[in-house]
Amino acid sequence: MTASAAATATVLAFSSARFTPDDLATFETIAEPKLRDGHWVGVVRESGREHDRLLVLLPEVDRPVFRFERDGSGRYTLSFHDRSGWYGIGAGSSAAECLSIWRPRPRTAAPFPVL
Repeated sequence: MTASAAATATVLAFSSARFTPDDLATFETIAEPKLRDGHWVGVVRESGREHDRLLVLLPEVDRPVFRFERDGSGRYTLSFHDRSGWYGIGAGSSAAECLSIWRPRPRTAAPFPVL
């Protein structure tokens, strides 16, 4: 590239509808054990001008059941599909906040002995 071409190069803005590398890393920490253990059979990425989505496939289900999405305003949502349609189960201003429903929670002591 010549000096004059470099001076006139255009920098394209990163779309706020696209997952960042950190978003994908956050999702991967949740997805990897679920995929490894067979709870999920796959994840499909679907990108458009106004969204970026990760669709989660479960064993023996013929359609995506979970959808993690970042929209054009940079907002994150997590949805569940129950054959009637998509229902929101998480939202946030960051991937970690939105996906917090899937984060492991520490076990609490049982209120009574288990026999």
